[in-house]
Amino acid sequence: MKSSLGEVFATYFEKASRIEVASVKHEEIEEMYYVDGVLTVVKTRSAGLVPTLFFIYKNSVYPVFPNVYVDSGAVPRILNGADVMVPGIKKIDGEFKPGDRVLVREIEKNRVIALGIAIMGSDEIRGAQKGKAVRNIHYLGDELWELSTKS
Repeated sequence: MKSSLGEVFATYFEKASRIEVASVKHEEIEEMYYVDGVLTVVKTRSAGLVPTLFFIYKNSVYPVFPNVYVDSGAVPRILNGADVMVPGIKKIDGEFKPGDRVLVREIEKNRVIALGIAIMGSDEIRGAQKGKAVRNIHYLGDELWELSTKS
């Protein structure tokens, strides 16, 4: 857990009084981790361990993933499940390669709006003018968000 999500998440798990793991039959999600009754992390087929956005917001605990910042025009599309397109990216914080986990942030408010898997590396995005850059795997208001708020 420590190497995958960072020191803060490892500490959070170590301090938990109860951790439950639920195996699920889902096209993307393999396991769901509940820490003290709160859906905290899911194990995905494509990205491994991914924290829920609800947990991030509730606890102000952020994984050690690179960030892409998108303009306000991209936000509604991303919050409807669209992938992140190169023209919507205004800033990149950190280096990543295809397949890496990435936080997607709204540049004006600096808030995390989605988690994704890089389709292009950070250097490639900087040099590109079009195309899909990040596959959206979890966004505010999606099914995983709804499950988190009910736990």
